[in-house]
Amino acid sequence: MVKCRSDILLHAWYKIKYYQWFKVYSNLVSDGSLLYLCPYKGTGDVYIALSLLRNIVSDRKNEVATICVIGNSCKKISELFGYTNVKVLTQREMDLLMQFGTVVGFDKLGMKVLHADPPNSKMGISDRIRNYNNFNFTDMYANGVFNLSKNYKIYSPNFEDCLYEAKEYFECNNLIPGKTVILCPGVGTLGRLPDWVWILIAYRLKDLGYTVCTNCNGDETPVASTTKLSLPYSKMKDYCEYAGYIVSSRSGLCDIFSSFEMCKVIIYQPDVYWGCAGIIDYFSLNRMRLCRDAIEFEYQGIEFLDLVDKVISVILRWNKVI
Repeated sequence: MVKCRSDILLHAWYKIKYYQWFKVYSNLVSDGSLLYLCPYKGTGDVYIALSLLRNIVSDRKNEVATICVIGNSCKKISELFGYTNVKVLTQREMDLLMQFGTVVGFDKLGMKVLHADPPNSKMGISDRIRNYNNFNFTDMYANGVFNLSKNYKIYSPNFEDCLYEAKEYFECNNLIPGKTVILCPGVGTLGRLPDWVWILIAYRLKDLGYTVCTNCNGDETPVASTTKLSLPYSKMKDYCEYAGYIVSSRSGLCDIFSSFEMCKVIIYQPDVYWGCAGIIDYFSLNRMRLCRDAIEFEYQGIEFLDLVDKVISVILRWNKVI
């Protein structure tokens, strides 16, 4: 339609689009507030964006700023950082807002995009600098979105105090405090390990005297022979630290538990490149300054048995250290 030579059709197309854009926009800015858009619903993306946003949004400004996210899961992440004025949009509504800002101008509309290169902007420029000069995921946001100085702070979220509840759960499910391993096989962007690898890890751990559970989101099925653990983000800290160990594929969930004081084993998919280096260079929790104690490694090709041995070895060594 855009390529059509008829000015009438082109005018009609833009008029329809403008009506759609303005309908969504006007429902959000009726109080004159600023709009901070999280245009991509990745857990890690929203976590990093809202953590760094605290560097520029004071408590007073937060009263007149609206955080716009996609879906209730992202809203729960925003609540961890204390944001109260949060609007949940559908993917289509967010796409319409992004189109509106691209055509009219985000500054003119009072909108700030909290993503260095949102997929729905169809720009695809910033992603080309991934990993150049050790430019990692946090750097992309700190520099590409917020233009922060070198002394910026990565704010940690606030979690509920639910240790008593965690103790009751462990007792009811025969889980051993300080010797329970939480498996997190779920991933969004990156590749998932075969199910039999997680099953083997669980069996090996149980043979060594550990109890094992699986972090499950919604209707997800736990790894065979493990206990299902379904927690809201706000309660994860006490439960995980009471367990003592977590083994996870690299996903946005890792960002959330990065600040927890426990054994954190993070597994990265091999032979996947982001820019001029691999995913472990770009998404490492330690390099991103989310923590300093994550145990991170890639497995080699399809050498899954070696991976299982390495995971077990790391857990056993960590147990001896503490």
